[in-house]
Amino acid sequence: MSALVTELKAMNQDFEWYPTTQPMIGCIKKDMIQYFNTYENRQSVLSTPSVMDCGAGDGRVTTQLANGGKKYAIEKSKRLIKEMPNDIFIVGTDFFNTTLIDKKVDVIFCNPPYSEYMQWAHKIIMEANSSMIYLILPSRWQGSSYLEKALAKRKAKWKVIGSYDFLNAERQARATVDIIAIKLISGANYNHHIKTDPFDIWFKENFKINATKTNLSDYETKKQQSKTLKQKLDKKLTTNKGLVPVLVLLYNQEMEHLQKMFLTICELDTDILKELDVNSNSIKGALEQRITGLKTKYWNELFNNYDKITRRLTHDSRKTMLDKLTSHTSIDFTESNIYAVTVWVIKNANKYYDTQLIDLVENMINDANIVLYKSNKRIFTDQDWRYSHRSPENLSHFGLELRIILHHIGGIKGDSWDYNTSQNLSTRAHDFLDDVTTIANNLGFELPECENSRQKTDEWLSNKSQDFYQNKVANKILMSVKAFKNGNLHIKFNQKFIKTLNVEFGRLKGWLTNHVQASDELHIPIKETKSLFKANYQLPHIKGLLQIGLK
Repeated sequence: MSALVTELKAMNQDFEWYPTTQPMIGCIKKDMIQYFNTYENRQSVLSTPSVMDCGAGDGRVTTQLANGGKKYAIEKSKRLIKEMPNDIFIVGTDFFNTTLIDKKVDVIFCNPPYSEYMQWAHKIIMEANSSMIYLILPSRWQGSSYLEKALAKRKAKWKVIGSYDFLNAERQARATVDIIAIKLISGANYNHHIKTDPFDIWFKENFKINATKTNLSDYETKKQQSKTLKQKLDKKLTTNKGLVPVLVLLYNQEMEHLQKMFLTICELDTDILKELDVNSNSIKGALEQRITGLKTKYWNELFNNYDKITRRLTHDSRKTMLDKLTSHTSIDFTESNIYAVTVWVIKNANKYYDTQLIDLVENMINDANIVLYKSNKRIFTDQDWRYSHRSPENLSHFGLELRIILHHIGGIKGDSWDYNTSQNLSTRAHDFLDDVTTIANNLGFELPECENSRQKTDEWLSNKSQDFYQNKVANKILMSVKAFKNGNLHIKFNQKFIKTLNVEFGRLKGWLTNHVQASDELHIPIKETKSLFKANYQLPHIKGLLQIGLK
């Protein structure tokens, strides 16, 4: 800890980071368990509530409080962001430039910098969109009219659940602190709701409107027809500022225009607004919708430029990552947030690059396709395979044969389970073959883009071989594939590719610890396994950032 703090100070990224102690964490966890396991709360929140940590440090508190639930963080220090576990999603980097009103979670936790604790606490109380808030504040906070007014405005109930100090902490300090639990939810069972909508408070304070209440009018948002975002980008990118600065510039311009437009509406005469059947609720709803849409548009444009990372993902991995990203488009679109999200993408992409290789090989397992390691003496009978879903129980220490037969992937058009076909081959088969070429690229067997199952010039016919070339001129083939009407695929792999795949599969499964062992177990010359071991692609942080144009 002392080494990390010293490094943070040298990088000017300390930001008064005093790690929360284990007794403090235990106090909060005990209160969370009591709250979320009461009869009225367990109906709406399971035993794994989602947690957002404001000023999360290295993420250790976030991980312990979430206890398996979804984890979110706001953290300014790039060094600490890199220390965080891969499953923590960064939703902001600059606390005061991050809106909390559109980030729905079960719990918000904060142990703020004590020089600014009042401002941090006030912002969280006013903007939190959560059931509970837990704050660690200097004991002198009590009696503050500034915070009391905020609590009253949110109609919140609060209590001090513990008092502690940092005298025996990893990073010592004299401060004595209170842990405050703040409840923002009212109602019981299925009727839980936030007592006061934080967006409603923000809107009323920033957009004054005097129109009398009428029935909600139908307000339909329309996209500007003059210029598309792509046209604007193409024009701005000629200035050589780089993708990210240009995207942020355009986003800020649109957001400023949006807020000015709504302020202008609010300044109209009350009688005119009434005549137009416009009231405060309809304007508030329209603004909220437009802000959400604007953030979504710009985040999606950025995600589209992650192709250098996502093209190395299989279909399932790519969908999982993009689903995760697109579910968090409420994050404020700033350069520092883009950096933090990109670090998350890179860290998790590397995890996917490994797990998807394992998934692909395990999807090809059957009795005819595997070869056991030298040390694996077990013999599997037909009966072992017959009563197993995909492979016998406890099957381990094996690799794939050079030639394999797949019974469950899909084949020539007419498969009863897959009518969505392309070029006479089932979609499942296309996706599987695309995944094989993706894994091959990651292992160094790069194929031209035209070597895609959907782009084959020859029609897929039953029992007709299709070759996938690394180099057609040199007749260098990665694999030859035959598809059949019964849903089977027969594949003959490139010998070096199957060796590399088997070595990396064994390494990632933990069966092979070094290239010498790989040589002995798989009967591959040691000179070959030395270059095959750890061949699977990994994306370094700096290289990854440069690849997608971040400076």
